[in-house]
Amino acid sequence: MPAHLLSLTDGPSILIDKPVLLFGRHAECDVQLNSKKVSRRHCCLAQVNDYLVIRDLGSTNGVRINAKRVIEGKLNPGDELTIGNFKYQVCGDVLGRPEPHLPEDIKEMKKEAADRMG
Repeated sequence: MPAHLLSLTDGPSILIDKPVLLFGRHAECDVQLNSKKVSRRHCCLAQVNDYLVIRDLGSTNGVRINAKRVIEGKLNPGDELTIGNFKYQVCGDVLGRPEPHLPEDIKEMKKEAADRMG
């Protein structure tokens, strides 16, 4: 499934269908977020190789990844991204690869191993 931002608040969910998306209130932005907490040109999201990078463009209220304010940061599936007062969960694969279909017992073993490692 292609990468997308699943809305956790009132805003729209966003399909990441371009190499660079500009977020903000301005009409020229790729993703318009109409809120006083969002700057006219708030941030941009870029696909770099096989991952996503978010960069704050000097906004007043900032960008947060997993509740930590960042100027620039790498986004991983499952991360929570906050832009102004809009919250999203990063979902899917940047390259659009389908998730592997594994038997449930193998998925559970992988989860247990990951839990033990950190």
